[in-house]
Amino acid sequence: MEKSELLVDVRDYDVESLTDFRTALVAVNHEALHHWQGRSLDALWDIIENRGFSDLLDSHDILAVRARRSAFLSDGHPVGRVLLKLFADATHARLELS
Repeated sequence: MEKSELLVDVRDYDVESLTDFRTALVAVNHEALHHWQGRSLDALWDIIENRGFSDLLDSHDILAVRARRSAFLSDGHPVGRVLLKLFADATHARLELS
């Protein structure tokens, strides 16, 4: 059976920090992601992997996030590197960089 995906495209947003990333996600899909209140990567992990925070997000198998490559979203940025690893390790989310 094909997995259902919730696509959140933040390519129109400048993402140069974790705050920018969170702001963009919530702006594009407030219903699914406004529960990321702690603004930490642990809180994001809980929302996408442990579920139970958003009926909309929980009704999809995968959260697919599309973002533009930036200095923040690279292995060269300490927080960005951890965010990239979070998505790489996630079973219910994927980050697509262009």
